[in-house]
Amino acid sequence: MVLYFHNSHTYPHTFETVSLAYFNRYPNPYSSHVLSTDTLDKHIDSEGRLHQTKLVMKAGRLPKWVKPFLGKISTSWIIERTVVDPKNKTMQTYTRNLDHTKIIQIEEHNQYTFDPTSNHTTNKITVKFSSGFRGLGIKNRIESWSKTKFDENLMRSRQGLRYVMDSVRDRLYSLQTV
Repeated sequence: MVLYFHNSHTYPHTFETVSLAYFNRYPNPYSSHVLSTDTLDKHIDSEGRLHQTKLVMKAGRLPKWVKPFLGKISTSWIIERTVVDPKNKTMQTYTRNLDHTKIIQIEEHNQYTFDPTSNHTTNKITVKFSSGFRGLGIKNRIESWSKTKFDENLMRSRQGLRYVMDSVRDRLYSLQTV
């Protein structure tokens, strides 16, 4: 069985603020699980869209019942691809884990869209959880646990992005009052 997670959230900020915060979201007080980020590629295409590929190392606490399959491994490499279209004020992101893929493959798609009427930016997210495990009923358990954990971590992720947005706003305000 493959599980999907869908969610939507609106930030009361402009597209420029949200996209700037996204690119500068690490470190923040809510991202202690992010150990490193490395930019592998960054370029602007012929249509003026920014493309970026990052490699991210994350740490996590796993349930005891997963440890026999992973051993002492508590980190994971994540590939993150982002495309920003400044003309249409949209941003698409795609992330997936590069390791432990036979145990669990997590693919996350985000679409950020600006609404000029409300001056807000909406994020629509779709995540696919699929385990390559066979037998013992563990496949469904791994997928269900991963989906539940993702849902819990999503709030921290949004708090981290809000923290960065507030920091950007505060810095801009302090520059304007000088």
